[in-house]
Amino acid sequence: MATTAQQSVPSPRRLALPGRAFWVMVHRWAGLTLALFLAVAGLTGSLLPWIEELEAATAPELHNSSWTGTPDPLRVREEVLARYPGAALDFLPLSVEPGKALRLHLHWLDPKTGLEREHGPGVPEWDDLFLNPVTGEEQGRREWGNIAQGQKNLMPFLYRLHYSLALDTFGTLIFGIAALVWTVDCFVGFYLTLPPKAPKPARTSFLDRWRPSWRIRWKSTPYKLNFDLHRAGGLWLWPLLLVFAWSSVSFNLPQVHVPVMQALGAQDPRLILEESALAVPRNNPVLDFRAATERARQLAEQESMKQGLVPLEEGESWLWHVPTSGMYVYGFTTAADIGHHGGGTGIAFDSNTGEMKAVYWPSGVNGTNTFSNWLTALHMAQVFGLPYRIFVSMLGLLVTMLSVTGVVIWLKKRSARAGRSLRVRNT
Repeated sequence: MATTAQQSVPSPRRLALPGRAFWVMVHRWAGLTLALFLAVAGLTGSLLPWIEELEAATAPELHNSSWTGTPDPLRVREEVLARYPGAALDFLPLSVEPGKALRLHLHWLDPKTGLEREHGPGVPEWDDLFLNPVTGEEQGRREWGNIAQGQKNLMPFLYRLHYSLALDTFGTLIFGIAALVWTVDCFVGFYLTLPPKAPKPARTSFLDRWRPSWRIRWKSTPYKLNFDLHRAGGLWLWPLLLVFAWSSVSFNLPQVHVPVMQALGAQDPRLILEESALAVPRNNPVLDFRAATERARQLAEQESMKQGLVPLEEGESWLWHVPTSGMYVYGFTTAADIGHHGGGTGIAFDSNTGEMKAVYWPSGVNGTNTFSNWLTALHMAQVFGLPYRIFVSMLGLLVTMLSVTGVVIWLKKRSARAGRSLRVRNT
């Protein structure tokens, strides 16, 4: 027989999970917060699968170039640096598409610290330089993304809008937080499409009760049509919405994305650069760009053979000097690349000694990295050719539609609540 003291102890209660009304409220306020971000990202994103073609159309004098012979980016780079003392040119494309100009992005160094400076004496109002890749003749200049310079910066400006609302570092951070909220809200929205728990015994199956969430009542009232477009549209597109949401976190909020993916087994290729940071930038390494390119190709050949691969002539290749880490990073193309441009396989090596520091394979070695790179390629419309590029353009418009219909639902319900309150006060 239990004692009085034992009888007075309350039994432990189960932890009560938030009900459906709570998640409706979360989805509502997350959607209202995200509406502007997703509308801008969707509209601009519908154009970005065609950015190369649109750049060539809006600024043909910069991007198109008539040339015959063999491009020599290394020589052109040397001529540019001789022409502009005080400039630095750390990233060099080593491959140029036929009929295209060589684009070089310059920056200017502070002579005291050796670090990049954006403003001040001797810093011009341009950073992008377009040249004939064979002759080195200049075709034009621009400050990337500065819409005040006119049509030649239209697509770069739209790209800035897409990932940062053209607000630079602050905008990138805010968009990253929005992407994280979007990722979480994808799961909340999916949950809200599920039918409420049926009383027992249930007269219809779960799938029968869920089926209306997938349908659009095209001949119903405007409100019902708007609601169905929002609910069913989000449900049909849900897998890709999640892909674009989480990949956006990887672009804009690496301080969240990297630890999460590392916990799942990913290896971040940027860590080698951060861990090797120097007290003073190494702006003049022992290996110049010509010697570094030769060394890079040797290492690429050696490391590719170990994986049963070979560097491919078709596809992009590039060389990036990282003075703050005392390294070169060489990007080249192998069968391990996912995106159609190539250039996703990489090797990092010491800029003085040529000693290899790291090698990165975009697929086939680390499963989590392969998964993450596929998400990036899907986001950037770099796979599956023309049909997928068209689909991503349509998806951008559909994301905007989901944002607009969500706001309309909120406005309608807000108006209805206000009407009920007014009627109650008048009774």
